[in-house]
Amino acid sequence: MIIGPLMVATSTAPAAKTTPAGLVVPDLSWTAARLGLVPVPDAWLETAVRAYLTADEYLGPMEKARGISFDPDAWTSALLRLYPGELYVQFLASLNRCTRFKEAVLECQRRFLSRLSPGLRELIEAVLAGGTDGQPRWFLARQPVLRAMRLVLTAEPSQGDPDPRIAKFLTGMDPETAAAMLVHLAGDSLRRPQPEGERQLGGIGESLAMEVVCNQIFNEPHDTGGMLSRTWALWTRHATTMHREKLSKDPLALLEEATTGLKLAELLALGFACWVKTVENRVDGPVRINPFILVKLPRETVERFLALFSMTFKELAVELGACELPWQMLPLQTRPLLRLGDEVVVLDEPFLWEAVTTGLFWRVSDYVRLGEPDAWKPWAGAYAEMTEALAEELIQAITPILLDGSSAYFSEEDIRKAFGTKKQTPPNIDAGIDFTISVALFEVVNKAMSLKARTGVTEAFKTDVEQAIVEKTEQLDGTAKLLRRDPQPAGSPLAKPATKVFPVVVCGNHFPLNPVTRNHIEERLRGTSVLQDPGTQPLAVIDLDELESLASLAKAGDLLPDLLADWLSGPFKKGSLTTYLSSVHGGKPLERPPVVKADLKDAYAAITPLLDVRDDTLAMSA
Repeated sequence: MIIGPLMVATSTAPAAKTTPAGLVVPDLSWTAARLGLVPVPDAWLETAVRAYLTADEYLGPMEKARGISFDPDAWTSALLRLYPGELYVQFLASLNRCTRFKEAVLECQRRFLSRLSPGLRELIEAVLAGGTDGQPRWFLARQPVLRAMRLVLTAEPSQGDPDPRIAKFLTGMDPETAAAMLVHLAGDSLRRPQPEGERQLGGIGESLAMEVVCNQIFNEPHDTGGMLSRTWALWTRHATTMHREKLSKDPLALLEEATTGLKLAELLALGFACWVKTVENRVDGPVRINPFILVKLPRETVERFLALFSMTFKELAVELGACELPWQMLPLQTRPLLRLGDEVVVLDEPFLWEAVTTGLFWRVSDYVRLGEPDAWKPWAGAYAEMTEALAEELIQAITPILLDGSSAYFSEEDIRKAFGTKKQTPPNIDAGIDFTISVALFEVVNKAMSLKARTGVTEAFKTDVEQAIVEKTEQLDGTAKLLRRDPQPAGSPLAKPATKVFPVVVCGNHFPLNPVTRNHIEERLRGTSVLQDPGTQPLAVIDLDELESLASLAKAGDLLPDLLADWLSGPFKKGSLTTYLSSVHGGKPLERPPVVKADLKDAYAAITPLLDVRDDTLAMSA
């Protein structure tokens, strides 16, 4: 998660609660620690959070030294006059693909600093090192880069002449340096005042809490190979085994109709081709790429793909013009390619990969509701069933094999048979694993964060949390109570009552688990007395990437209860499992679970004949 100076103090905010940079000090110690204000160690903060550089942190002091007030609008106006918008967008796209990778960002930083005067360079180096408030700054971040794109695309033509003093300073500045400075100016524009006396969410003010939530949703890492293998598995295997929902057509047929006749392999091949050319050299690789020559597909097929996933400069300007709030980026999410003739620019690599994998669900959802507004409901149920089947495969991969060759895995059907009656269906979960000393219970949910929640609407986020997490805990709690009964019924999957239960919610989509959301969930569970019994361990919330990681660790000999206990009782307990795993188990050589490797192999076998790129590029996503 990379965040900037999120909140600006209002004029009436007490001086003792702001830093010299104007940052508001929230009540929670972990937030204050993130800002470098108090010496409270927090493993989640140290690992998962950085603050990005903004223009006022170096142009502000420079202007002040000259007795001038820093005017970000004047600097932005002067910069926008230097180069055409289309050129700026290309350089911003080049910077954007570097933002999530340390060495690439440091190289961009080195080049930027080398082109400045010694005095300004030293000032920026001090800010980057934490000289402003003790918190080191990250030179580039994805959000301000994308907001800089919006700035370029939607800027009104400048009236009158630029400030001559600023124009003189910018004379001769190359487009890459100018684009980076626009990013820092866009970072300034993302500051928002923190309202006084606002309601609390997860222990801090709602506005700051939602900023943290939106940051994590936006910056959550994705496993490219995992997304490819899961997409292939969902649509080609699990879509054929559904039995709960009855659709008018099978999912692959609906997908072809929703994408104007494109087959799944064609969608993945075209997305992969654009992605792989974009990331082969993050700093100096090509920005404009020609998808027509990267695939062995008819021109008409590529045109249909571009009609769905790309926009022209003018089209993008219109779409982004309506996205005024900091986290409104739907046009870039759905159509992340800028079309320039036969060439495209990948504006955002994660959005591109999401659009051709997880985003295919939304393509079908939007398509089926065209004829019938409520038709998305059975489709959503069908996709949830597909996701549940995929998750259960990974849970079985975590399950140890017993000495007699049997499995410790059990399903909801096993719970129903053991505890159900003719008159009553018992609470049940999607899957469970008996580790003898402890039991892990899994509930799978495919609820995605709504668009309103992703853009910072507090009530929408609370509703999403209820549907994605809190409501699912009732099933986990009820099943845990059944498995603690003494004695257990003859048909129970357990030989003896459970003494320690690990409840796990598996999210088919990423869920932003951090200290704010963890506190909110725990408050809701305490308020409803759910999962509060002795022996019930803290709730674990994970996604499919993390479930796959647990399966890989299980194959390497790590037992799930030990991993969950270490995560949920240690310094990373308030953050995501990803943060814990990268810090504690990072660097461990792990293989993908066999079922995932098989799906990835099948996906490659389907898309490779359609590609006209080097064979060694296929290894990049493995």
